[in-house]
Amino acid sequence: MFWPDEKYFRKIGLAVILSCLALYMYVCTDIDIGPKIENAYFVNNAGCKIIAMDVMNPEIESYIKRSSIRYGCKQNAWFATRIFNGSWYLELIRSIDEILIDHNLDSERDIKCFYDPYKSISDWNMTRYRRIKSHLLPPYRWKVRASVYLRVSCFHLKKLLHEDVHFFIQPPPQELLEQPVSMKKWVQGSKTEPAESTSEPLISVMILGLDSVSHLNFLRQMPRTANFLRNEMSHVEFWGYNKVGLNTFPNLIAMLTGESAEENEKYWKKIQRMDDCPAIWKDFKKAGYNTSFGEDYPGASLFNYLKPGFGSTPTDQYLRPAQKLMNRRGGTRSQTTCSGGRLLTDILLEMVDNMLPHMQRHPFFSFYWWSQGIHEYFNFGSVIDQRFVRLLRRLADTGITNNTFIFFMSDHGSRWGPFRRTFQGMLEDNQPMLFTLYPKWMKKRYPLAIRNLESNSHSLITTYDMHETMRDLLHLDSLQENRLKQKSWLLWNLRGSETPRGVSLFLPVPSWRTCNTSNIPVAYCLCQKLTPLQLDDRTAMLVARNALLSINQLLDPYPMCLPLELKAVVSAYSSVPHVSHEHDKRDYTVRFLTIPGGAYFETTSRMTDGVLYQAGEIVRIMHRNNNSNCISDLKLEPYCYCAV
Repeated sequence: MFWPDEKYFRKIGLAVILSCLALYMYVCTDIDIGPKIENAYFVNNAGCKIIAMDVMNPEIESYIKRSSIRYGCKQNAWFATRIFNGSWYLELIRSIDEILIDHNLDSERDIKCFYDPYKSISDWNMTRYRRIKSHLLPPYRWKVRASVYLRVSCFHLKKLLHEDVHFFIQPPPQELLEQPVSMKKWVQGSKTEPAESTSEPLISVMILGLDSVSHLNFLRQMPRTANFLRNEMSHVEFWGYNKVGLNTFPNLIAMLTGESAEENEKYWKKIQRMDDCPAIWKDFKKAGYNTSFGEDYPGASLFNYLKPGFGSTPTDQYLRPAQKLMNRRGGTRSQTTCSGGRLLTDILLEMVDNMLPHMQRHPFFSFYWWSQGIHEYFNFGSVIDQRFVRLLRRLADTGITNNTFIFFMSDHGSRWGPFRRTFQGMLEDNQPMLFTLYPKWMKKRYPLAIRNLESNSHSLITTYDMHETMRDLLHLDSLQENRLKQKSWLLWNLRGSETPRGVSLFLPVPSWRTCNTSNIPVAYCLCQKLTPLQLDDRTAMLVARNALLSINQLLDPYPMCLPLELKAVVSAYSSVPHVSHEHDKRDYTVRFLTIPGGAYFETTSRMTDGVLYQAGEIVRIMHRNNNSNCISDLKLEPYCYCAV
C-alpha cells in the first residue's frame, strides 16, 4: 500500500491555498473598470461641452460599501412551471424531505396545495377561475389549465406553509422548433406566416434597463458586466447620454413615444387609462413582431406609479398581472424583495429566459426593466453584476444577439443618498448608462449606419434619439447608404431651433446641438460649466428661500405638515447657458438643508433681466422617512414633515 510522504501533502496544501486565493481574487476583489479616462470632456462639440469625471478616486471610494448589502430570500422556492408536449405543468423542485423536516411533518399527505388560475383583463381587473385542490404526492407534478397566471398556496391544516405566483409563456409550435431556424412574423394564437418578401433582414429590438444607474456608477458597481460588453459584444458605449426628466417616467416615455411626459398627458388624462399612448411597441406589433413588457418592482411600475395603467393587456406577454397577484394578501409587498422564495429580480430574469424560444423564431420587441434594490441603493449594482453577465452570455449562446439590436441602458443616476449630495453625484444623476449592442453582420451590411452610431458615442444624446433609432430598426431599408446620406444632408442643413429634438443614432448627430434643441430642461443639462459660489451669496440665498416658499405654499392646505425653514445653503453653483445668444441669462443650482427633519433639497433657477424664475422641480435628494406618513399625496410626500 502506498502512503503519501510529507512532500506530497505539502503540494496538495499549496494547490488548495492557491485555488482559494484565485477564488478570493475573483469573488472578493474588483475587476478593472476599464482604461483611465484621459480626456477633459465626455462631449466636446460646438453646441455642448460635458466635462469628464473620474470613475473612481479616493473620495468616491469612500462611498463604495459592497459588503454592507444583504440580498436574498429567507424561504425556498417550491415549484417551477414546465411545459411537456404542449401541456402546462406545475412541478415541485424542492426536496419533499426538506419540506417535511422544515415544518416538522411526518408525511406529504399532511400537506394540501391549491392553485387559482387567473386571466388578466386590465391592470386593475383579473378573472379568477375555479380553485383546484391537490395533495402533495408523487410524481409531484400537476397538469394545469392554460390560464397564464397561477397563485399557489400550500397548507398544513390551516397553517400557510408556502405561497407564490407563477406565469406561463406558451412556446412556439413544436413543428417550428423542429425546423431549421428561420424568422417568421408573429401572429397571436401561436400561428405563423412567412415574412414578407424583402431584400432586408428582420431584426429584433430588446431594451434591458437598470433603474437609477449612472454611466460611471455602472462601471464601478458592475465591472464584470462592463467587461463582458466591451470584450464579447459588438457595441457602442455612449458618454454624452443626458436625461430629459427628473425620474423614470419622463425619460422612458420619451423613448417609447418620441413625445415628452407633458405631451403624453393628452392620451390618458381624460379617459384615465394609458392604452392610447403611442408606445412604439404598437408599431412593431402591427409589423408582425411579438411584443413583451416586464418590470420587477410593483411599487414603482412605469405606467402605474401616479399613473392610471392600462385598460387591456398592452403587449403579447405582460408581467404586471403576476406582480399584482404577488402584491395581494400573504404575498409580496412592494417594499419586500421575494415571492415564494424567489427574488423579484430573478422573476423578471425568468420571464426573459422563458421568452428565448420565441426570440429564436419570431422578430420581437421586448422591454424589460429592473428597479428593485438598484433604485434605492447606490451600491446595489454589485449584487446583480454576475446575474447580468449570465443574462448577456445566455442571449449570445442561444443566438439571440445574432438577430437583435439591444439597448442596455438606465434612465438617470442615483437620485438620493450621501453620494448624490456631492458635486459629482449631482452631475452623475443627469448622465445615465447606455450601451447599444448590435449583430456583427450589421457592420458589413450597413457600414455607414454603424460608423455614424460609433461617431455618436461622444455626442449629446437623449431618449428622444433612441426612439428615432428604433423607428429605423423597424424599417432597415432606411439604413441603406444612399438614404442615410440624403437624410444626413437634410439634417445638417437645419440650424438652431430647426434642429429636431430626436435624431436617429444611425445619423451623425449635429455638432451644434444644445440642451435647448434636445429638449433637455436646464436643471438637468450637463453642457454648462458650473462655477462654485460662496454659501452666503445673496442670489444663492434668494434661490433657496424662493424654493422654500414654493414648498410651503404647496403644503399650506395640509395642516398635518409642518412649515419648513431654511437651516443652511450647503452648495451653490452658477452657470451661463452654453452658446446662449442671450448673455443676460444665468442659471443657479442650489442645494439647501431644512428644519424640522433635516431634509436636503436641490433647485435650479434662471435669472433673466434680473428676474429669477424656477427652472424645473424642487428635488429632495435624500431618502424619505416615516415622518411623511401623515399625507397620502405621493407628489407632496417628499416635502412633508408630519406634526405628529
